[in-house]
Amino acid sequence: MQKEIIVLKLGSSVLRTQQDIPNAVHEIYRWYRAGMQVIAVVSAIGETTDNLIAEARELSHLPEPWATAELLATGERASAALLTVALDRCGIPARVVDPREIELSVAGSARDSDPASVDVARLHSLLLHHPVLVVPGFFGAGSDGRTRLLGRGGSDLSAVFLAEKVGAARCRLIKDVDGVYDADPSVPRERAPLRFAALTYKDALRVAGRLIQPKAVSYLEGHGTCAEVAAFARPYQSHVHAGATTLSDTSTSTPLRVVLLGLGTVGFGVLQRLRANPQHFAVQAALVRNPAKYEALGVPIRDLMTDTSQLRAFQPDVVVDALPGLAPSRQLVDYFLSAGVDVVSANKSLIAEYGEALAAVAAERGSTLRYSASVGGGTPMIESISRAAANGPLAAMAAVLNGTCNFVLDCCSHGATLEDALVQARQRGFAEEDPTDDLSGQDAVRKLKILTKHGFGEMPQTVGTQALDESVAREAREASVSGMSLRQISRARRVGDRILGSVKFERVAAGSTFGNLHEEQNGLEIQGEDGSSNFVQGRGAGRWPTTEAVLADLFDAWRSRN
Repeated sequence: MQKEIIVLKLGSSVLRTQQDIPNAVHEIYRWYRAGMQVIAVVSAIGETTDNLIAEARELSHLPEPWATAELLATGERASAALLTVALDRCGIPARVVDPREIELSVAGSARDSDPASVDVARLHSLLLHHPVLVVPGFFGAGSDGRTRLLGRGGSDLSAVFLAEKVGAARCRLIKDVDGVYDADPSVPRERAPLRFAALTYKDALRVAGRLIQPKAVSYLEGHGTCAEVAAFARPYQSHVHAGATTLSDTSTSTPLRVVLLGLGTVGFGVLQRLRANPQHFAVQAALVRNPAKYEALGVPIRDLMTDTSQLRAFQPDVVVDALPGLAPSRQLVDYFLSAGVDVVSANKSLIAEYGEALAAVAAERGSTLRYSASVGGGTPMIESISRAAANGPLAAMAAVLNGTCNFVLDCCSHGATLEDALVQARQRGFAEEDPTDDLSGQDAVRKLKILTKHGFGEMPQTVGTQALDESVAREAREASVSGMSLRQISRARRVGDRILGSVKFERVAAGSTFGNLHEEQNGLEIQGEDGSSNFVQGRGAGRWPTTEAVLADLFDAWRSRN
């Protein structure tokens, strides 16, 4: 089934500095996680364009226009490349696409052209293999091959043009305000400005000329299409469309109060992202073993707790469980859910063993248990299998679910011993000091159980497992010599009224779906009873992919509360 496309425009007002790139990553991940293909159109970061113009004017009072167009386009190219690097760090399969690669043709002068055509078939072909495409906005190529700009604010025009051409379901222009207002909301005045739920093209040109490029609004009008104006992470927007102009209630939001359970690899990554978003989250406390360690990293000592009983003094809106194992997670999560506090968990042991019971507690007490990060790191496996199951009964699923094992097998296939491979995995942050759960297959078993619950409505009663030992490491080396790859494959299938599961090592072709998953990458293949299939992949281990999944659940909680 063809996935819907959303075009996101991320401009310099939201990419003010390189430190804003992680928020852009999350905005993209938000829609990718929801099952959409994403085309992200980006502007240059911050004042890059103005700085480049100033550099050119240092050399010439009237810089040569064609050379200036080439110079200014470097700002968007750099922004797109940096964003794609950041997406890859979080395990989101993305590809940067130069406008020339998709034959984005424009016509006009060097500094003020209009889009004319684009290779739509090429864009759709790229989206088949890369669910996220990052395109530098603001410029294209003329019929003579020379770079031409689309005028000031031209990334808006790039976005609405691409959205119309590919038949996108949505085109969302991300700005530093949460919609279009009847007056500048940053200017103090007696009457609070009113936000538009929707505007006609004429009204948008009248009141939003500084917010949306007028040429982009005119393009929308000429093609009878719609664009949304919204802020990062917001659940609402102002529509610019062919319908009527309507006003909306002006929304206010408050930060969610957060308590963190654990500041390990994932927990500390989450803390960093929460501290970068004070308008959305306020960290109240963190449960740790060694406060001095985190105080040295800049965490206020007053926020660090070592005794679980100390946490009962706080009244958070949401608790993040980033602890390993069942204790004390089970008791703490049960306590907070029973108190009506939402919980976001990355603890697969807890969810596999007690997820159903804890979800029942949450339902009874009006709280919510979210646990996207418990399977697949930043790869939205739970969301993908839940969507597939909603479309019809599933026949089977197969997956690479343990990033540590996949990394170790790759190292061994290149000649490393098992112990050497584990040393490298620890150095990269993909393995715990004690990797028993990963190597025994128990980590994959837990994740398999969580996925089968969402996909088949129940967990397998038993799951056969195979441990990764030195003999398996030797087999990985032997498979590589014969042009194969050894992978730990987790499988589940329905047989009558039972779900059968297994976690075993299998040889697969090096260029196959699972053979192409390298290092810490994970992948999930879902087969429907109707013959349909779906595949999702990404990084399954490491701080930033898992942090991104936790953050996605936290923003869902924020949007729900606000």
